[in-house]
Amino acid sequence: MIIHPVLGLLLIDLLLFLAAVFVFDKSAHRWESLLLSALFFASGMPALIYQVVWQRVLFAIYGVNVESVAVVVSAFMLGLGLGSLLGGRLSARFPRHGILLFGACEMGVAVFGILSLRIFHWAASFTAGSSLLHVILFSLLLLLLPTMLMGATLPLLVEHLVGRSGRVGLSVSRLYFVNTLGSAVACYFCAQFLLRDFGLSGSVRIAALLNVIVGLTAFVYGQSRRATTPQHATSGQAIAQFAPAISLPMAMFLAALSGCISLGFEIVWFRVFSIASMDRAPAFSLLLATFLAGVAAGAYLAEHFTHDVSPKRVLHVIGVMMIVAGAISCYLPPLVASLMGRKIPYLSSVPLFFLTAALVGAVMPLLCQLSVNPGEQAGRGVSLIYVSNIAGAVVGSLGIGFVLMQYFSLRQIALLLGVSAIATGMLIVSQQELRFRWPPLWAASLGLAALALVVVAPRQYALLYEKLAFGGRYQEMGEFAHIVENRNGVICTTSLGALFGGSVYDGYFRIDPQNDANGTVRAFFVSAVHPAPKRMLMIGLASGSWGQIFVNNPNVESVEAVEINPGYLQLISQYPIVRSLLENPKLHLHIDDGRRWLIAHPEARYDFIVANTTYHWRDHSTNLLSAEFLQMIRQHLNPGGIYYFNSTGSFESMATALREFPYGLRVVNLLMVSDSPIVVDRARWESDLREFRIDGRPLFPQDDAGAQKAFAKFLSLADSLKAPATYIGLETSATLRPRLKRYSTITDDNMGAEWGPDEFIAWHDVP
Repeated sequence: MIIHPVLGLLLIDLLLFLAAVFVFDKSAHRWESLLLSALFFASGMPALIYQVVWQRVLFAIYGVNVESVAVVVSAFMLGLGLGSLLGGRLSARFPRHGILLFGACEMGVAVFGILSLRIFHWAASFTAGSSLLHVILFSLLLLLLPTMLMGATLPLLVEHLVGRSGRVGLSVSRLYFVNTLGSAVACYFCAQFLLRDFGLSGSVRIAALLNVIVGLTAFVYGQSRRATTPQHATSGQAIAQFAPAISLPMAMFLAALSGCISLGFEIVWFRVFSIASMDRAPAFSLLLATFLAGVAAGAYLAEHFTHDVSPKRVLHVIGVMMIVAGAISCYLPPLVASLMGRKIPYLSSVPLFFLTAALVGAVMPLLCQLSVNPGEQAGRGVSLIYVSNIAGAVVGSLGIGFVLMQYFSLRQIALLLGVSAIATGMLIVSQQELRFRWPPLWAASLGLAALALVVVAPRQYALLYEKLAFGGRYQEMGEFAHIVENRNGVICTTSLGALFGGSVYDGYFRIDPQNDANGTVRAFFVSAVHPAPKRMLMIGLASGSWGQIFVNNPNVESVEAVEINPGYLQLISQYPIVRSLLENPKLHLHIDDGRRWLIAHPEARYDFIVANTTYHWRDHSTNLLSAEFLQMIRQHLNPGGIYYFNSTGSFESMATALREFPYGLRVVNLLMVSDSPIVVDRARWESDLREFRIDGRPLFPQDDAGAQKAFAKFLSLADSLKAPATYIGLETSATLRPRLKRYSTITDDNMGAEWGPDEFIAWHDVP
């Protein structure tokens, strides 16, 4: 049996944990340490489950556009930081009751967790579709209480464990290790089965149950005589003799820098994993599991091998790890691309991602070891370094994910982060006796060697996106003609005009009935079922080919188009067949998340809503396929209005739509649904097609034999309604509904096929 590579890394961490407790821990409090470690391991699991679920729910409310994503993620981390400060103050004020306060925090999170989905949906009725400022405020309000309770737990347990061990570094690294490992395991479970089999609500209930078990166990332990008897392991003399190797403010600054760089690595790596995985939902969880497993291992191993080392050497160790991490990080994106180009699974690269995360993850515990006095204020000191680390991560999330990604390429950002990590490492090795000194010759040589590796790294990025998108076929497919990178994603086009969002086929820049690779016959078919689709809404513009058809339809008066990635507009202007679309007065363009835009405009009504969107297995695709979304669509249709969406071959999506609407018509792989009968008028469609013009030029000239042959082929689609149903023809709901009744309904909660296994997805050849 082949072990999943991420699972293998988690097993390595688990072995480290067992060795830490049963081999290396010789203290009299071994079993007590084991219990606390197990509690904090279990505490890390629901915290991560909540993060995945709550972000998912809030994205459905506030949109999956980059602004909402950055705000929700930052609000989550900010709450953790504030909670850390709260935990530090509580640990200083109640040093003998940290374990009881920890239990209370866990129970509080459990109560909020079990009610969280109801609270978020209640809040949605008042805030969905709000401005960005309101999204920021409401995200903070919704997430502040539970995330503060989560963030408070580390300082509380550190205070308790330092009282037993007398070692800040050991206490922080042990707790940070097990808690992060718990989160990594939860990430892996989310990717492999949890969200797929239990959905959002079931996952939240499991998380809340874990919180309750941890909280109750902490209460029982906290009430025991052994837990409440004051036993501070560090003598007053030892505390008085403690001399910090670096000042607390400097430790906070360095922790913030490492947090910012660490989050930057994660953002860059996620983009690579997302493209390599064809934008599958489990990709982020698998990356996060790898990242957290590495951080956990680094946190433990660094302290274990340096606790008897002089503070000066510990500083050198931290600096070297940052320098090495910076040099390695620049080569990780092209490594994944190189593996893909050789038809090797991208997850084969995770050991090196694990190693880099381990090098960076060791920084915070070691900074605590060097700067925090192991007295009764230890929890407070740790909380200040912890919150600084989180603050740096928030800056990294907003500054890199929101700003730098908009203006710089992935290669440039990866190199910038590599240089930043090397510079941070040099800054650390320059710290001597609470002041800056020139770094030792060996450190300067190492830093220069690392910078040299960064300088030569760019050549490794050649054909990066081609290899990630096409794998072993990248030479056959050729170099991309255009690449647009921004904070919303990566869009590429081939020399033949094929469009790719990330690595997933997204249409052609083409309107040519004689070579209809784009399937535009399905767009022209709108005229066959609606006599006057005056007001249309398009969710997703992509190549603009379908939009160009709609705005040139003489029966259409207005087309509202909602596109989440403005990068498509840059490409549309490069292709003559669609260039005039952006200047057409019928088009009213909005850069926004489609679902969020509908929520924000409850008064908008349309004769036709078209969503020729992406594959049903892509991340967040359920937001446009679920029963809840279809109910929202109904509220925006005029009497007799039709919703027309791309099922991308998903029987579940078609079954869901036919359960929400009484009438339906399948048009190849798209489905029309309505509250009114859908009637195909072949004669009207034939008349409209004969007169159809794009930018004043007839689409089917009478004197062009090829055009007339294409014209007849187009009309054959309407004739297929009378023939036995085939995939490339038409089929009414009368025959569709019985065939699809065995398929499940897609909901916001179960998320359809998003979390299904990778084997579910076959390679989709470009037509």
